[in-house]
Amino acid sequence: MIRAALAGACLLVACGGGDDPCAGVAGTCVAIHVSSDVVAEVDQLELDIVYGERHATTSTQADGGRVVALPLDTAITIAADDEVTVAIVAAGKRSGVVLGTGAGSVTVAAGARGAIVIELAEPDACIAGGFYCGGDRVAGDPDTLYACNAGGVPIARGVCAHGCATNPADDDACRGGPETCFDGGFYCGGNEVDGDPRTLYTCANGAGTAGVECADECRVAAAGSDDECR
Repeated sequence: MIRAALAGACLLVACGGGDDPCAGVAGTCVAIHVSSDVVAEVDQLELDIVYGERHATTSTQADGGRVVALPLDTAITIAADDEVTVAIVAAGKRSGVVLGTGAGSVTVAAGARGAIVIELAEPDACIAGGFYCGGDRVAGDPDTLYACNAGGVPIARGVCAHGCATNPADDDACRGGPETCFDGGFYCGGNEVDGDPRTLYTCANGAGTAGVECADECRVAAAGSDDECR
């Protein structure tokens, strides 16, 4: 479960000094400090969050949808039973228009507090629906594949176990790794075939073909068994 932490006055409010948006919040909490040299104020902050094998999106805004000046602080709480790395991509918006995007990450122990500093920069012109490695025309982790969301925060498709490969002429993709797929087998992108982690491919001549996007997620099976959509 991921939700915006109701951290008193610091829920998408300009905060300073010793204010802590995680103060009084139970469980694992990550404070997020957002600043920018190009964005002066926002009325909404969209967040795309990846931690462990989990992914979710959420948004925070000030009471009544009012405008808030940067820098600002907010927080999220997560359900974590062990130490986990939390990666966040943020999009600052005003009147529905994305003014800036940025990303950051932190490793935090279960029940502990972590902090991420995100600097919003003008978003690059990615193609809506296209897939990009973080840092290639979308803000994010360079080893994560994202879908371009022209009207909001980039949406993570999944963390690439073997790294993310940029492709100027086509969609970026998770690398399949050093092993070769077996013809006729089914593989999630990034597991022995290059591709999207949420798409199931058929191996043909050592490469993934005929990809079918999974409605929810693509599950990597044990060695010797086909991967499958869930």
